[in-house]
Amino acid sequence: MRKPEKMLANGVRSDCAGNLMRLSLDEALAVGNQLQVEAINGTQRILVTPSLAAQCGYSMESDPWGNTRIYMSLLGCFMANKDDSTFSTSLKLHMYKHTPSDVVSHDVTQTCSYSRWAFRDVLCDRNYMEVYDSKMNKLPGVSTRQGLLKLSRRLGFLKYTPQDSEEAPGIWKMTFYTPEPVAMVLKEAEQAGYGAKMTQTRLAIRSPYHTSETYSEDVSIASVTMTSADLMGFVTPIVKQVAGSLTGGVLFTDEFISWHIPRRVTPLTEGKAKITELYMGINGQRLDKAQMATRGYSLSTTEFHIVVDIPVGSPDGYYKSHAPDFQYHITYTIEPMLEVTWRPENTNEETKYKILFPITTPPMRHPINTIDYTIPEERVFNVHVGAFLHDVILKNITFPTGVLSVEECNARGFAVQEHRLANGTKMFSVSVAFDTEAVLKHNPEPLVTTYFLPLVFGFAVLPEDLPFAHRCRAPGISAGCCSSNTHWNL
Repeated sequence: MRKPEKMLANGVRSDCAGNLMRLSLDEALAVGNQLQVEAINGTQRILVTPSLAAQCGYSMESDPWGNTRIYMSLLGCFMANKDDSTFSTSLKLHMYKHTPSDVVSHDVTQTCSYSRWAFRDVLCDRNYMEVYDSKMNKLPGVSTRQGLLKLSRRLGFLKYTPQDSEEAPGIWKMTFYTPEPVAMVLKEAEQAGYGAKMTQTRLAIRSPYHTSETYSEDVSIASVTMTSADLMGFVTPIVKQVAGSLTGGVLFTDEFISWHIPRRVTPLTEGKAKITELYMGINGQRLDKAQMATRGYSLSTTEFHIVVDIPVGSPDGYYKSHAPDFQYHITYTIEPMLEVTWRPENTNEETKYKILFPITTPPMRHPINTIDYTIPEERVFNVHVGAFLHDVILKNITFPTGVLSVEECNARGFAVQEHRLANGTKMFSVSVAFDTEAVLKHNPEPLVTTYFLPLVFGFAVLPEDLPFAHRCRAPGISAGCCSSNTHWNL
């Protein structure tokens, strides 16, 4: 059963998501701010940079409105570990608005319990992949981390470490297969961005994506980014580890996202293997069958694939505006998670595979409607345009007399308003009196006046400030022209 989120501070919540910790920051706390994360390691405060995050098992993602999630691997750096079952960490979060002096800080401490380790666990997050293995316990005469460490020191392959360290004591050399072997001592591997760690019962390696030692293999319709390594503690290899993260395998329609994952990922599974557990989730957290049904998600298997189907527009994701070629488009983004456990024939050495996989649809052209609410007897044009996502702002309107900002429009009596709709979108409206100089007038015959109001609305997408425009053509130029250009004979 999923544990409820814990409120750590105003706008900061934490929860445990299997082999991950998760922090969530509310929009009100993070929007418009630059977030800086420091890990507390004893008396040290260590800034978590993007490169250090990938090496140490941290990731962060934000939507365009400031809602932010921070994920931490339970076997990551700066994580206190008790018996490979209780994990705790402390962070300091800094939110900067404009200058380093304009900062709000929050101290965060979180503890998670997790003991459902498989023989081999593979975790793929948005910026790294990691694998942790229990094969070190198979070495003859070496059943604990301390025993392996003592043996390694006695053989002279390791520097002396007076205390339990997060530097993966006991690991001397790592040989990567690309697929050709590339050997590195531990320090060289760390300088290349890799992380390695040994706990009481497990041995872990972590790799950023797109390093020179990772490579890709095509598996069915997906591509798998792989890293393969031997970890050496002394003359005998400790373990050969393989991690693989999927890319591709996503199909789109107007209504659904279909994510295809190979039913068997080689070389994560060798020989025949059956699936013993299969779950999907969102944002790192498992969903049960009732939650999936409520959201319209489905999880199924075919002969070659595991298939996750997600309706476009599910409330677990979000829409974002774009303006390619100065035209209004939208995308939809969601981050599903898949957990699958494989068990090979004739052995209980299961491999548990967990992947967080952010998906964004291709940009979709979004129509802009113009609605004319003009009542001729009131002698005022009343025009509405939309609907837009709330990351769109109206910057200016071009009239026959020139371009006016929203502020200038209102100052001249052209009432410009923003209208929020129940579905979270919005429209804009402008009201312009017939007798203003911005309105064009024509007398086709005595005692008849025709009024024209051609408009160009200038918008921008935030936070990128990407411009696009919507033009209302004059009547008679094309059929079905914008109703804001409808003329009135009085």
